[in-house]
Amino acid sequence: MVALIEKSDKYDDRRHANRMPYPMDMHYRSNAADGLGTIVDLSSTGMFFETLEPLTTGERLHIDFRFRNSHAAMEIWGEITRTTPSGVGVRFLW
Repeated sequence: MVALIEKSDKYDDRRHANRMPYPMDMHYRSNAADGLGTIVDLSSTGMFFETLEPLTTGERLHIDFRFRNSHAAMEIWGEITRTTPSGVGVRFLW
């Protein structure tokens, strides 16, 4: 007998890497916006950051921030994959 397993939300997560809490100030810019935000969590494939600026899913951003305990700046392009009232989820474009 084969049991059917109902798919739950926890298995519907499309992330390919674990995100870690990483509270850090950051700057972003796109064709439509230039602003500041606070990184909430970070992985090798993306991040979620809080911002008050209204941003749009699909929008591409140039993101820069500094790693903790380092003077090295991280600059990367990303695409907004999810928006919430408090911030946005971004997939890095390597």
